[in-house]
Amino acid sequence: MKKFLYFNFLAIILTYVSLLYQKNILVDRIVVDKLGEVEVIAGGFPLQFLIDGETSPVGSISINPLFIFIGMDQFVFLNFFIDYLFWISILFAFSMIVKKYRIV
Repeated sequence: MKKFLYFNFLAIILTYVSLLYQKNILVDRIVVDKLGEVEVIAGGFPLQFLIDGETSPVGSISINPLFIFIGMDQFVFLNFFIDYLFWISILFAFSMIVKKYRIV
């Protein structure tokens, strides 16, 4: 049970740290009087789960957890969950390699 909690905690931390990987993506936003694609910055790896919001300063995503919950930036829960599953599978694979070869 302890190992399960450690894996989950570490996967959440790695998912959160993946916000440091940022790139520009196209999203649909209202531009003047019509809907158009706008290039904004987004963070997360392998999928971007935090997208620059309309009310936040342009060209920045807030990595502060408080601002994520306030909603200044757009949080995509499905992408966050997929990122979390990605990191937990990486940790599980690493654990199996360590267990097989007794590296540590």
